[in-house]
Amino acid sequence: MSETENEQRKGRWSGNPVLLCLAACVAWQGAPMPTTAADASDRNWELVWSDDFDKLDETKWTLVDTNVPTNNSQQDYLPSQASVQDGRLVLLSENISSRDLPYRSGQVISKPEWKHGRWEVRAKLPATRGMWPAIWLLPDVEKYPWPSGGEIDIMENRGNEPTLTSSAFHYGSQTPYKHDFVFDEHQARRNGELVDYTAGFHIYAAEWDERSVRYYVDGVNYFTVYDHDVNGFLSQRVTPMQLVLNTAIGGGFLPDPDDSTVWPQRFEIDWVRVYRATEHQARPALQNGGFDADGGSLAGWSTFGVDLRDNPNVVAAPGLGVDGSSALKMFGVFQGGTTYSGVAQGIDVAVGAPVRASLKTYIDAADSITGTANVVEMKIEFYRVFGGKFDSSDLVGVQKLVVADKDAENNKWRRHVLEAIAPAEAVEARVAIVFEQPALDAGAVIIDEVELTTGREPGE
Repeated sequence: MSETENEQRKGRWSGNPVLLCLAACVAWQGAPMPTTAADASDRNWELVWSDDFDKLDETKWTLVDTNVPTNNSQQDYLPSQASVQDGRLVLLSENISSRDLPYRSGQVISKPEWKHGRWEVRAKLPATRGMWPAIWLLPDVEKYPWPSGGEIDIMENRGNEPTLTSSAFHYGSQTPYKHDFVFDEHQARRNGELVDYTAGFHIYAAEWDERSVRYYVDGVNYFTVYDHDVNGFLSQRVTPMQLVLNTAIGGGFLPDPDDSTVWPQRFEIDWVRVYRATEHQARPALQNGGFDADGGSLAGWSTFGVDLRDNPNVVAAPGLGVDGSSALKMFGVFQGGTTYSGVAQGIDVAVGAPVRASLKTYIDAADSITGTANVVEMKIEFYRVFGGKFDSSDLVGVQKLVVADKDAENNKWRRHVLEAIAPAEAVEARVAIVFEQPALDAGAVIIDEVELTTGREPGE
């Protein structure tokens, strides 16, 4: 089915019966891998709460104690399954029966609650069939019966799919009962291999305000939920939330454990950080325009249309850059109809200011789009609010330039420049690099040395 570029750039949607709510999972009774904050500069974010797990601090966390199964999961949550070892919180899952349930596991809930901000968790996931680790935000459901206060799932994983994580937003009402959700999934490559999120530590984050929830893995904004997408729920009905960390075992989200399951399993959390936005956020410069951050990554960029399972079609590829380092590689998703994939990133701009975007392209003759219907465009998009939604009233202007198509020259780096003037109301200038695949044609395009700059407002 053909999709518009707008549909590609807003992620996957509700209707997947496999993705169940996490809310019922808690009984409320009261390359070098990134090692630091992925995208929370001192200028834009103020740290308000954190835990580096020097000890198990019960002034910060509630250790959950419940054998009430939810979502058909099969674990008994016991305080003894949560501990601190070597400076890390460990949630231990074991094949030991307890209180009429076949397994034991751990769950902790932050005692403070917050509305709006940025949450970051550096964690290593358990690695076997039947494990359901999750990092999520939920209101006190005794005050706000689920799903009337919303739910933000920062990260979920199925233990039998170690290279795939997902995020979701749940919303609805209790009386009358109605539940909706939106979600997306994430895979990445590092050094040419799919990232295994059970093999090392990664940073999972979410930024939440009255307009959107933005989800990140290792600094890559791979999914954004806008207020319009959830019928105004973010601006009108979402309530303060607590942070939940847990490993469920089995349930409707994934296959149950079987004879292949390896026991015990550990969900390890290195640190947790919660920030609030500063009054004046500033984004003056493009980040990671050479795609070399963290040893080669898309950190700092937002991605869209990365829908080719087990072969991500928008990646930082090693050894392909102008100087032999990493570069952005893009190709189609081969789903039929017209599909759109790519990356985007914005900077601050003043009305009337000149804006220039540039990049270099390379097409390998062995994997060429020459003679195909595939097209790559560079765009400068202007928005009336920073982080605004593409193809909505937030968008106040756009300029675009074709940088690769059927007539493109192979085996040669080519530089492309696009210029524009920021129109009335613009506060953000965003560069978007879009791979359009109208049919099922093969071929890839390499992008490097992306720049986006703006001058002062005339008269300054």
